[in-house]
Amino acid sequence: MIGLADKSVIVTGGGSGIGRAAVELLVGHGAIVTVADINEAGGREVVESVNANGARRAQFVRANVADEAEVKAMVEAAEAFGGRLDAAINGAGIGQLGKKVHELDASEWDAHMAINLRGMFLCMKYEIAAMLKVGGGSICAISSVAAVMGLTTSPEYCAGKAGVNGLVRAAAIDYAKQGIRINALLPGATNTPLAVKAAATKPKDVGPMTLPNGRRAEPVEIARGAVWMISDEASYMTGSCLTLDGGLSIV
Repeated sequence: MIGLADKSVIVTGGGSGIGRAAVELLVGHGAIVTVADINEAGGREVVESVNANGARRAQFVRANVADEAEVKAMVEAAEAFGGRLDAAINGAGIGQLGKKVHELDASEWDAHMAINLRGMFLCMKYEIAAMLKVGGGSICAISSVAAVMGLTTSPEYCAGKAGVNGLVRAAAIDYAKQGIRINALLPGATNTPLAVKAAATKPKDVGPMTLPNGRRAEPVEIARGAVWMISDEASYMTGSCLTLDGGLSIV
């Protein structure tokens, strides 16, 4: 009853980590998936893997989410491939820079926001426009527990993810009556290449001893939440910012 069979879905950041796990789950549920990533090798490998049985259920589109023209083209490609756009999991992003506020250059701040916040805005802008044409849809924005708790040497990351949550809440209000559900999923420490690299700069923040259950999430554990969030099983959920963090944000 998950209700994703033959639905056209975009997954940004689909070439690795949580995004890749989401693509695999979605294809397993019968969805038609557009895998978008700046990492061409990873994105194409995922598509080749899920299409291995001969059924072309996924396509790859190279997209830098900070580039408006590329985001627009990504959504148009998804509409062409799936006949429409029904849902999106927006997972593209970059990790912490490992600096304090006074150590950050303005250019570093701007580059970070261009992907994690502007990129989310651009994806939602064009995804919502496509969903309005077909009478509804659902978006899951991958945020972070960093949006609701402080992490050391992560001011740009915490601020950008908090901005994602605010964007989700505002957009959810504006489009609820048009049948578009918009929610944010807030993962905690997860074994993705991006998160592990970022955590190396601050092991005390997300080390096993700081986690209530003593371990990081596997990408598929977070992806299950994202897929559920865009599915019919979450039909009454909109404007929510849901933590999926093993209790990290409450300790």
